[in-house]
Amino acid sequence: MNDFKTEIAIRAYTERPGREPLGSIPTKLGLTASKWTVVFDCETSIEATQQLRVGFFQTREKSKLERSGLFFDPNAISESEEKMMRTYASSHSLEVQTIAEFRTDILLKYGYTRHATIVGFNLPFDISRIALDHGVARRDKRGGYSFLLTRNTEDPRIRVKHLSPRAAMIDFAKPEGQDTPKGERKRTLKVETYRGHFVDIKTLASALLSRRFSLRSLAATLRTPSQKHETDEHGEITEAYLDYARADVQVTWECYQELSRRYAEHGLSQAISKILSEATIGKAYLQEMGIKAFLGCDPAFDRRHFGQILCAYYGGRAEIRNRRVVREVVYCDFKSMYPTVNGLMGLWEFVIGQGTEPTDTTAETSAFLETVTLADLQKPATWRHLTTLVRVKPDADLFPVRAKYDERTYTIGLNYLTAEASLWYTLSDCIVSKLLTGKWPEIEEAITYRPGTRQEGLKPVKIMGRNDYTIDPYTDDFYLSLIDLRDEAKAKGDPIEKTLKIIANSTSYGIFIEINRDDAPKSELLHVYGPNSDCVEVQSKVIEEPGRFFNPLLGVLITGAARLMLALAEQLTIDFGLDWVLCDTDSLAIARPDQLSRSEFGKRVGMVIEWFIPLNPYSKHGSILQMEKINYGIDSEELEPLYCFAISAKRYALFNLDSKEAITLRKASAHGLGHLVEPYSEANAPQELPKPRVPRTEIGVARWQHDLWIKVIQADIDGNPDQVSLDWHPSLSLPAGQRYSASSPHLLAWLDEYNAGKAYEDQNRPFGFLLIFMAKSGVLAAYPDLDSCVINETKRGRPPKCVELKPIAPFDSDPARALRKVLDRLTGEAVQADQLKTYADVLVQYHLSPECKFANGDHLDRGRTERRHVVATRIIWIGKEANQVGESGEQHPIAAAVQVFRKLRSDRKLNASGYGIVRKQQPGTAQMDRDSTYGGPI
Repeated sequence: MNDFKTEIAIRAYTERPGREPLGSIPTKLGLTASKWTVVFDCETSIEATQQLRVGFFQTREKSKLERSGLFFDPNAISESEEKMMRTYASSHSLEVQTIAEFRTDILLKYGYTRHATIVGFNLPFDISRIALDHGVARRDKRGGYSFLLTRNTEDPRIRVKHLSPRAAMIDFAKPEGQDTPKGERKRTLKVETYRGHFVDIKTLASALLSRRFSLRSLAATLRTPSQKHETDEHGEITEAYLDYARADVQVTWECYQELSRRYAEHGLSQAISKILSEATIGKAYLQEMGIKAFLGCDPAFDRRHFGQILCAYYGGRAEIRNRRVVREVVYCDFKSMYPTVNGLMGLWEFVIGQGTEPTDTTAETSAFLETVTLADLQKPATWRHLTTLVRVKPDADLFPVRAKYDERTYTIGLNYLTAEASLWYTLSDCIVSKLLTGKWPEIEEAITYRPGTRQEGLKPVKIMGRNDYTIDPYTDDFYLSLIDLRDEAKAKGDPIEKTLKIIANSTSYGIFIEINRDDAPKSELLHVYGPNSDCVEVQSKVIEEPGRFFNPLLGVLITGAARLMLALAEQLTIDFGLDWVLCDTDSLAIARPDQLSRSEFGKRVGMVIEWFIPLNPYSKHGSILQMEKINYGIDSEELEPLYCFAISAKRYALFNLDSKEAITLRKASAHGLGHLVEPYSEANAPQELPKPRVPRTEIGVARWQHDLWIKVIQADIDGNPDQVSLDWHPSLSLPAGQRYSASSPHLLAWLDEYNAGKAYEDQNRPFGFLLIFMAKSGVLAAYPDLDSCVINETKRGRPPKCVELKPIAPFDSDPARALRKVLDRLTGEAVQADQLKTYADVLVQYHLSPECKFANGDHLDRGRTERRHVVATRIIWIGKEANQVGESGEQHPIAAAVQVFRKLRSDRKLNASGYGIVRKQQPGTAQMDRDSTYGGPI
C-alpha cells in the first residue's frame, strides 16, 4: 500500500464575538398579512437585458377579484404596440397603467400600505424587472439586493436574498424616517416596521411537494381550472401574446389558492410567506410543539465543544468500489436512514432536552470499543452508546478523510489515515475502522453526550391537523412516529404519506447542521474553534451563521451512525462471499461474483438483508435494509437481473438487459450534466435509440442524459469502454450552452464590463438569466487573431497575450437559436459558433471521470478501486463546504467554495496548536487574502 502524502482538512466552528446566536432569539411573527392579495407577472424583451415590456396584475379581497389590469414600460414599446394594448385592455375590461403607476398604485398601495400578500412565480426576477434601480442589501439580507421602487425616500425598497435555486428571502426594507409617531415616541412606544408578505409559488410548491416546477408543470400537477397557454411569440406583442400573459396571472392565482389550501391543512401558525423549504415546514412543527432550540436552551454552551464536534463532521458516504465495469447487482437501501439512526440512538431526547451534558468516558469507551462485536451491533441497546465522540491519533486506521485527492477540490473518502496530530471522530467511525480492518484505533479521550432534563410546557401536535396523526413529544419519538404513520398511510393509499415523508426527512438531520454563509462588505473579526480547545482570531469577509435549530452534535452523530450502517452492510456482504459496486448515503449495490449462481446470489443477499431485522425500530415488521423496486420487472413482481455501471461517486446507472443485450435504463445519475441546457427534447429525440420504458422521473434524468447513459453502457458491452460515440444526434455538434443567473451581487459583478456605460434599462440586471458558452481551448482553439491580442510593449520578446473569449447570449430554450446572438461579454463583439466547445467536446471525457480518492480510480482505470493510505503532512481548518456557481463554467461549472482559515498576524495568541491555521478563499468567490500562510508543524 503506497503512501499518499497530502494535507487534510477538518471542519471548524466560527462565530462573531458578542453575537447572539439565532437559536437563542425568540421567533418574531411580525405583522400579519391583511385580506388583500396582489398577483402579478412580467413579460420581457428577448434580448440579454430582459427589459420589462408588459405585465398583468390582479388585486383581490380574499378571493374576490377587485382590480385587474396591465402595465407597461413606455420606453420599451412602440406607439402602435401601446395602442394595441389599450384596445386589448378596453375589450377585456382591464385597467392600463405605466410601470411607474403600477409601482405606486398597486405594489406599494396594496402590498405595503394595505399589508397585502404579494404573489408571483419566480418573484425575484419580476421584482428586478419593475425596479428603478438596485443596490446591495445590508444587515440580515447581506449578500442580497435592495431594489428601488420610487425616488421618494419615505417609500420602502424591496430586499431579495437568494438562498437556493428554489428559494429567496424577500421583504420590504425599512424606509427612511420614523415608523413611530412623535407622540408615541415620547411615551417610549415603538411601532413595528412592516416587512411585508411575499409568496413565490415556485418556492411554496417546492416546499409542499418536494420537487421543482415550472408554472406549466405546477398547474398541471395541481389540476387548476386554468392552465398555462402556449406561445412562440416571446418579445412580440400581439393579441395572442397578451392572452398568454394575462392567463399566467390567473394560473398563478389558482396555484396560490390550491397551495394555500394544502398548507392550511397543516394547521401551523407560521405565516405562509415564511415557508421557504421542506425544512421550514418541519421547523414550524417543532415550534408548534413548543420546542426550544439547543442554543435557546443553553446560549452559553462552551463553544470549544463545537470545534471538537465539527472536526468529526464528514456527511454522507458516497463511493465506487467496482468502476467502469458492468456488474450484476441487487440494489438495496436503508429505510428512512436518518430517522432510523435517530431512533436507535435516542436522539429525540436531545431535541426536547434542556441542553446537553458532556461527560468524560475515556476508560468506558475504550473498553467498549475493544470488546464490541458485529453481533453486539445487531442489538438496538448497543446504539444508545454511540452518542460519543473520541479523540484519536490515527495510525493507519480507517477513517473518513477530507483531502484534495485530485489536487484541486476537497472530497471525502474512507481511507487509511496516519497523522501525528490527534483528531476527533464519532465512536461510530471507530467501530467502522474495527469492523473493516480488525484493528481498533487507540482512544486518547472520549466524551459522551447525554440529553439534559426535558423542556417544560411541550404540547402534542396534529400532523395535517388530523386527530389520528397526533404526536406527543413526551411519549412519542417524533421521527419514528412519522415513519410509522407514513407506513399506515401508505398501506391505506392515503396521499398524506408523501407529506409525512417530507416532514421526517426535513427535520431529522439538516436543520441541526444548518450554517448559512454571508459575504460581508469588509472583513470582520471571527473566533474560530478547532479540535483541541483552540480559539483563534481571524479576519474574514465570509461569515457563517448557525441556523435556528443548530445543534452540530446531532448532525455529526446521525451521519456517523449512517456511515456505520453502510459499513455493516459492506462487511456482511463480504462475509457472505459477495462484492459491492457502490454506496451512496443510504444505499448499497451488492454485486454477484461471476462464479456464483443467480439463485445462490439471491439467497445470500437475503441473508444480508435479514441480519438487520432486529434493528428495526418501527411498528411495521421487517428489515431496515430493503430491496428497491427497480430490482423487479417493470410489469411484474418477479425479480429481474439488474446491472450497474459506475464511473465515480454519484455518477452511475442501473439497468436491465434482455436476451439481445438491449438496455433498459431503470435509474441513472445526472451528476455533472445538470448545468447544461438540454441539446434536444423528447419531441426530437433520436429514433434509433430505445425510448425510456419507465417514466423519466423515476429514472432521474432528462431524455438526452438517458441517451448518453445508453451510449456509455453500450460502449462497455461492445468492448470499447474508453470510446463513446457522441454523434447520435446533430444537436451534439452545436456549442454547449449553460444557464447563468445573476442571483447575487457577486455574480452580477461578472457582467460589470458588459454593463459599463449603459443606461440602467439596457443593463443585465439582478436575477436576469443568460446562456453562457465555453470557448475552445488548447488544440481545439482557433489560431488567434492578432487584433484580439494584447501586446505588452514593456517586456521585450514576450509574445502577444491573447484575451480569452467570454461568450454569452440571451437565454433561449433552443441553443441553436441562441447561437445567432452570441457575443463576448468583455468586448461586445460577435462570437462565431466554431470558436465554442460543442456538447461533444464537453462530454468527451464524461465516461472517464476519475474516482481520485481511491487507488485504481484514474481516468482509464477499470475494475476494483482500493483504499489509499493517507499520510497527513498538515491539517488545516476549513469552514462550510458549499457549492457556488463558477464564473464561466468552462471546466467545472459547479466548484466547491471552501473557506480555509488564516491566522491573524498578531502577538496575541489564544492557544498554541500544532495545526496549520489558514485563511483563504477560492478565486472568484471573494477578495483574495494576500497574507502569508501560516502552517504549524503537525
